[in-house]
Order: sequence, then C-alpha cells, then structure tokens
Amino acid sequence: MKRSIATRAKAGAFAAALLVSGVGLGLATGSPASAATCYGGAVQFTKLIDHTVSQMFTTSSACQDINLKITNSPSDSTREVKVCFYRSDNTLNYCQASFRLATLDRWAVIATDVNDNVKYRYAFESSRSVTAYTAD
Repeated sequence: MKRSIATRAKAGAFAAALLVSGVGLGLATGSPASAATCYGGAVQFTKLIDHTVSQMFTTSSACQDINLKITNSPSDSTREVKVCFYRSDNTLNYCQASFRLATLDRWAVIATDVNDNVKYRYAFESSRSVTAYTAD
C-alpha cells in the first residue's frame, strides 16, 4: 500500500523519536543478512562541483530506505545531504525539507520508508565534489 507524504513524515518523526530515546535500535540497524542484501546492490557515483547529483536513481525492493556512504571527500569527512524525489516523467516532485549528515566510510540513512520504483537524486549542501555509494 502506498503511503502518503504526511504518513511518511509522521512515521519518520516517530522513528527518529525512538532512536533518540534508544528504543528500537534493533530496527534501525537491521540484521546482518538484511544489511548485506541492501548494501550488496549499492551503486557508486561521483558528484562533481555542483549541489545536485546529475545521475537519477530509482529505488528497489532491496532496501526500505535510501542510504548513502561517502567514500572520497577531498576536503572533509562529513557532508550534509538530502534527497529530491521525482515523478515518473522526471519532473521534480519535492525535496526533503532538511539535510542529513553523512560521514566518510559509514552508511547513513538519508530517507526512510521509501516505496519501490521511486526516482530520486541527492542534493548536497556543499558544492564540493564527492564520491559515494547509494543503496536503495
């Protein structure tokens, strides 16, 4: 069943509250088998000097979330990033309201509970280049 944007926002806020309180940590990390399945299909990309990644990605059934792992960031070890979602005709639907912190060599969940076959791009706060993996 498709979730509305408002439902996703409420679910995301609830999940964030659980993580801050320390409840549900098992759900946040998942099992090693599910992580291997999710990250096993990761795709590498490079963002040149610009704020938005030009490459369009499409979510799969491998992960429930959109995950990012920075592998090369010449000037710093963290980046602020958010996801912009697109309609099937490649027109912008919306971008997340706030940025999430991604750290060098660690997987970060950037968007949660995303349906399968949703097109998206990453938008970085910084225009500096970066190489990373996306798993969705």
